[in-house]
Amino acid sequence: MTFGATTLVPEARADADNYALGHILLGIEDADPDKEVIEADEVEARQPATLNELFATAPEISVSGGNRTAAQKVYVRGLEETNLNVTVDGAVQTGGQYRHSGNMGIDPFLLKRVEVEGGTASALSGPGALGGAIRYETKDAADLLLPGQTQGVMLRFGGQSNGNRLSTGLAVYGAPDERFSYIFYGSKQWADNYTDGRGEKVSYSGNDPLDGLVKLSFAPAEGHRIEFVNSYREDNGWRDRRMNFGLADDSETPEDQEATRRSTTLRYNYDPSDNALIDLTATIYDTENRILRKPEAGRRRGEGETRGADIRNRSALGDLTLTYGADYLRIHTRGKAEGDGWYSETGYNQGLYLQGDYEIDPHWHATAGLRYDKSWLTDLAGNDYRGDRLSPNAGLRYMPVEGLTIFASWAEAYRGIRPIPGMKLNLGAIDADTDTGLDGEVARTTEIGVSYAGGVWRSGLSAYSTRISDYVLYGGQRGTPYKRSNGGDIELTGFTVRLGRDWGNLSGDISYNHSDTDFAGDPASPSNWGNGVAPQGDKIVLSLGYRMPRHDLRIGWTSTVVLAEDDLPESYTLSDKLPAYDVHDLSVVWRPRPNAEYSLALTNIFDEAYIDHATPPAGNAETLLYEEGRSIRLAATLRF
Repeated sequence: MTFGATTLVPEARADADNYALGHILLGIEDADPDKEVIEADEVEARQPATLNELFATAPEISVSGGNRTAAQKVYVRGLEETNLNVTVDGAVQTGGQYRHSGNMGIDPFLLKRVEVEGGTASALSGPGALGGAIRYETKDAADLLLPGQTQGVMLRFGGQSNGNRLSTGLAVYGAPDERFSYIFYGSKQWADNYTDGRGEKVSYSGNDPLDGLVKLSFAPAEGHRIEFVNSYREDNGWRDRRMNFGLADDSETPEDQEATRRSTTLRYNYDPSDNALIDLTATIYDTENRILRKPEAGRRRGEGETRGADIRNRSALGDLTLTYGADYLRIHTRGKAEGDGWYSETGYNQGLYLQGDYEIDPHWHATAGLRYDKSWLTDLAGNDYRGDRLSPNAGLRYMPVEGLTIFASWAEAYRGIRPIPGMKLNLGAIDADTDTGLDGEVARTTEIGVSYAGGVWRSGLSAYSTRISDYVLYGGQRGTPYKRSNGGDIELTGFTVRLGRDWGNLSGDISYNHSDTDFAGDPASPSNWGNGVAPQGDKIVLSLGYRMPRHDLRIGWTSTVVLAEDDLPESYTLSDKLPAYDVHDLSVVWRPRPNAEYSLALTNIFDEAYIDHATPPAGNAETLLYEEGRSIRLAATLRF
């Protein structure tokens, strides 16, 4: 949760010839102030190909797994994304089915907007949002149509020197009238093994993901809107069996793997212009994650299916706005080893929620909410788990003068017992070692801060503390059956400072985050990766931007500095500390015509050799999974 954050992105395009570099003030313009936002134009400028590159400039986020696309996991304030409510166009994502693989992947160019809420948030964040929420929103036809167009075609080409990456994309889209719009998009990438900052090839890091998107929108009558979205990703290839480790070539046996993700969302909205009491949205979704491993010893499958529904209404009652509704979530996982049958588990959650926002006067704004969750699951060994809880939240903002905001918030969130990832299920269960008294986990977050946005200055300071009680561990590894147990508490504390200023066409922003992650009473280390936490040391991000309106040219510079992390448990003996590193990137975006955009990006300019602090070691071996070294990237987007 951050106030006063800024990201360097282009302003909205009022017409074909008015395109200027501006700022979006994160956390103040939104009704929910506790968001960090990445917009599509920032993606265009930086050309990220993977999740670690997408979130590289976010001070409270780290990504493990190097540039191995199928191994990446996102951490927010040191907490893995599986502990957050993650959605793609409203469809809940429950993560990968193999502990050594990533939780999900997506083509960054598909994205219109990414919102990240760090820490336990409001009652509207959905079920199981212990550490907040990540919301990926894909583009629609309106984001690609040129002024005056009703139909269009977009071609995109990109190349990268490191790993010889080639990217292609094709979109067909349109809005023939005010009632209907559509977009069909597909992209394909090919990349060899990349080279790290030491000049060494990172084995089995090549990838060739395929992404697709279909989005249809129909407004049959005034106030009514129906939207259908289907997104798909396929990322296959030869990989280390434990791809999230950076093992030497001769210490790991590679295997052929196939990974797919599909998300489908159907949404209906009724918002009559003459009735402020009704703004109704009903959503149903279905998500599938599958991984097939094909080692010499025999194939293994892990599959997960997430289905759910959410219906909510927003009523404006003068200065009071109420949002209330109900949601339903079903998570089904299953696993299979060659020569054996399927093993599966299914978990359920039903939720009711109410969130209120009240403008007390021009200076004071209050928010409060309540969420009730009921969960149940019968595990593979026949044990029943039941849990239910009320989760309240409250927040207050004070704006003594224009542009200055002082805020404080407190929130709780509950998550019931989850099904085991599919790849673990085929190993069976250790019933004797399973704690059948578990009924779920509870997170509590407190946050305070101040932000200012006025004239050419913008700034913010926020401090946060999250405690997750009775965190559940889903054990079982290295060929042993799983078991459920209470792993103790997780504590996340830290603060984020931001400062930015404009000087005409030049802008500058700097942010600094300090975060401490404790697991079961000890500082978290990279060895805790299997427990959903990772160290997240001090991170400084400097962004400079310059625009040349006459030539429609934008230039950006980003420096990311991560300080050494030596607050590690005594049991972590691989090194004295996680070393510091700094990475510097340059981007240039040129738009000579309304329908053409060209971009150049130089990433890791000084060829820094570094490992993200969240990337885990393999047992007692130092990790070799270095991030990508210097790279030159070129991209062209043409619309007709």
